[in-house]
Amino acid sequence: MKCDISMETPARRLEQELDRNSHRTERFLPGTVVEVRHWEEIAATLDQNGTFESLPFMPEMLRYCGRRFTVSKRLERTCEETEGGMRRIRDTVFLEQLRCAGLAHGGCQKGCRIFWKEAWLKPLDSRSASDGERPAKLFPYSVELHGQFICQSTELILATSPIPPWDLWMYARDLRSRTYSPSQLLRILCFAFFLRLRHLLTGKSYRFVEGRQVKTPSLQLDLHPGELVRVRSEKEIVSTLDQQGKNRGLAFTVDMLPFCGREYRVLRQLGKMIQEPTGKLIGMENTVILEGVTCKGCHILRGGCPRDNFHFWREIWLERVSSEPRFP
Repeated sequence: MKCDISMETPARRLEQELDRNSHRTERFLPGTVVEVRHWEEIAATLDQNGTFESLPFMPEMLRYCGRRFTVSKRLERTCEETEGGMRRIRDTVFLEQLRCAGLAHGGCQKGCRIFWKEAWLKPLDSRSASDGERPAKLFPYSVELHGQFICQSTELILATSPIPPWDLWMYARDLRSRTYSPSQLLRILCFAFFLRLRHLLTGKSYRFVEGRQVKTPSLQLDLHPGELVRVRSEKEIVSTLDQQGKNRGLAFTVDMLPFCGREYRVLRQLGKMIQEPTGKLIGMENTVILEGVTCKGCHILRGGCPRDNFHFWREIWLERVSSEPRFP
């Protein structure tokens, strides 16, 4: 009986390639150049809900299929907002500065980093040759259900597992995967311990900067992308916060303090975003994202968070460098 190998499907080719690599110890580390698999190969890894190991492949990721990128960070753990903890994640990397544009998710403007499962990537020495990007067919999976959006952020609790308190190997995993250098990890841990010690001695929160306002004020600057702004001083910002460290529901965290007094460019207005715990698209007012200003999770005893989410800034916490509006 003859076997017609010309009928080999993309799914079968991917299965064979993954099987060949199943016993390899090599993993994609920072600096590795990889290629995003073509859509038909990626689709072969997805279940009926469009997920692999419960992590969705989103329509915003289709544009990167068939293209080459450099791994910027390998993830062994990540924070999530549903339960507010640090969770174990496996075989996942970030590619350069690829962030979600939110176009398929109601125009969400959070700009989250995209999680890439290694099964969706291949090394450049792969036997399958690249022939450039192929246009994908209509994305067959739903990104909204009963008024709630489904994205990688909303599904992180399912795509990750708890990290036991006694698991000290997580620090070794961070170093082995080059998520952090030894000096970076030590600096983050020392700062987190300092915040806990200060909390014990003074009662100050180790997460938020607390104010005294009952009704917090608002200010509209109508900032636009590219404008140069200065983050106000800690004293000025504290005067806009309530006792939970929030201004109209948005928290100012201790991780944002190092940016006080410094100048940055506005990346964009934050007018709407998906709430991670609920999946609902909510509106935001007088809030912006600043270029390159991201959260490192330095208050987290687990050793920070590599997720690199943008900080959100109320306009009342900022001032134009060229023309400074009167502070109320």
